[in-house]
Amino acid sequence: MFGDESTLLIPNKKRRHPGFTIGRKWHLSFTFVAIFMSILDVFFASGQSIGLVLFLGSFQELTGLYFVVFFCSLSVATVLSLLALWFGYKKQITRSMLSIRWIKYMLIVGVFDAANGFLIVFSSHGSRVPPALSSILIQSIIPFTFVFSKFILPKKYKFLHIFSVCLVLIGVTFSLIPTFKRMHDGTATTELKQGWYWPFIFIIGCLPAALMNIYQEQLQIKYTLQARENQEKITRFSVMYFQAVESTFQFGTIALCFALDLVPNFGTSKNIDSFWTSFSNGFKCFFNDSHLTGGRCNFAGGTGLLFIISYLGTYVTSTFLTDHVSANWLSILSSISPLIATSFWFIFPAINAWAGVGAMDAWDIGFSLGALPIILVGMVLYRGGGTDRNTEEEENIVHDEHPVELFW
Repeated sequence: MFGDESTLLIPNKKRRHPGFTIGRKWHLSFTFVAIFMSILDVFFASGQSIGLVLFLGSFQELTGLYFVVFFCSLSVATVLSLLALWFGYKKQITRSMLSIRWIKYMLIVGVFDAANGFLIVFSSHGSRVPPALSSILIQSIIPFTFVFSKFILPKKYKFLHIFSVCLVLIGVTFSLIPTFKRMHDGTATTELKQGWYWPFIFIIGCLPAALMNIYQEQLQIKYTLQARENQEKITRFSVMYFQAVESTFQFGTIALCFALDLVPNFGTSKNIDSFWTSFSNGFKCFFNDSHLTGGRCNFAGGTGLLFIISYLGTYVTSTFLTDHVSANWLSILSSISPLIATSFWFIFPAINAWAGVGAMDAWDIGFSLGALPIILVGMVLYRGGGTDRNTEEEENIVHDEHPVELFW
């Protein structure tokens, strides 16, 4: 269904992907693993969206947005680096992966990742881009990914690819009908309290999110082709090593750009003193310092862990999917997590009220559930169109001669 020409609708006429192994002992089919990873990616992306709202709600103005970006980036980079050391010890990270050629790619991805974090998190505050607008604008990652993939990788799109993406966007639009209605009736907050330009900053923030996935896929394709030419034993770039290095570059960029939080009308700190107070309060609240008052710090640790674990899970599953499927597939999957988040806020109104998300009614859940089959049909049709990779070498990149180790 995913990595070869076989789909739910079209019989397989080419050689199949040999699948994956666990510990070189247990064998799993490629279709099963790809579907499982796709479901996990949607699950973690939904947890990341929900966790961020809950994490911010735990502080109640005790800290600023920069702390959230900094702390989560630091936590993810630390955990992934420790995991990479283990995989290096298990000889899953080869000498060829350490080449400066690949480090340049990871630097580019890390900088784009940091830009996405800054722009999206800073513009997601309700007084800048209200939730009614952000749920619409976040979908711009889909056309960004498809357009820039065409020129950077490059891709080849068949009619079925284009039709299926249009179908996905129709499903997304259908899910947003209650939001559009509230905006029309004036019952949804769309006031841009801190400037007319924030929706544009939000949209610009979706561009580096698309580009990081595209360059990630480009590294993986080029590395696999080179590894096969050199007849190396491991032909897939280590997911943990990639994410450890990329997230370290992301953290370094965020740390060096702390002054952005002091920029008037962009950051949330008026001066260096207020920046330090906000920054230190973030750490105190996360660890539930009893001397700190004014927030809901007893929840900060739990909500922070939810966000960070979801963040980690999204990183790992998305890197797998860009390697074995494509960045375009990943962007399509991103359309499902807002539907799950909407359902969560509807099912748990008490948590919704605690986080201050805004009332959800039966129309929201009804249109979200109605949009899901439309999007799923679009996803199946997209894979039914075959690979979107352009050259014959890239088309066959998903076909390994032997099963690939799953935990790499």
